[in-house]
Amino acid sequence: MNTRKYRLLQTLTSLSVATLIASNIITNKQTDLFGFAVTCGTFTIPVDYIVSDVLAKVYGFNEARRVTITAFLCDLLCVILFQLTLVSPSFSTFMAQSALEAVSGSTPRILAVSFTAYVAGSLSNAKIMELMHMHDGEKRLAWRCIASTIVGETLDMTVFTLLAFTGVLPWPVIGQMIVVASAIKVAVECICYPLVTSHVIAWAKTLE
Repeated sequence: MNTRKYRLLQTLTSLSVATLIASNIITNKQTDLFGFAVTCGTFTIPVDYIVSDVLAKVYGFNEARRVTITAFLCDLLCVILFQLTLVSPSFSTFMAQSALEAVSGSTPRILAVSFTAYVAGSLSNAKIMELMHMHDGEKRLAWRCIASTIVGETLDMTVFTLLAFTGVLPWPVIGQMIVVASAIKVAVECICYPLVTSHVIAWAKTLE
């Protein structure tokens, strides 16, 4: 792997780590989108999609898997640091312990749930991209990106929502979140691919 292509891989890995850590924190809040409940973790979707598609298309399944594992280990480190911070004695001038607990206290549970969903979604996305590429060659790249997103992200959202919010939110809200978030993810992929992803993939291939 040449230097420029390796540097791009480093950037993609960093973005993957950042979006996973951010998602595990902000996903605790649900926002109102035209009357539908949507987790704020949805905000990370555009970056996550572009990174996932470029990794799968340019670097292959094995490298995409390595990035997925790296992102999880970094997230695990952050959760450990969060928990050490929460249990450490507060100095007399620190008055935000309850707020800190509300924001980062649920991260161990979210980490476990997120990792299960993230691995299932990301690896299925990468594997479908690889299998379709073996079948179609260089043709129908747009369809590969969209099809892999439909399967991978629907699986990701279903696993995450069921594990994270069962017993916390009513079943109708959980079902609504799965359907709406999955639809948003597919729509974002359809928008991101022609505007950004296809150009990034084409540029990345010139680095070889």
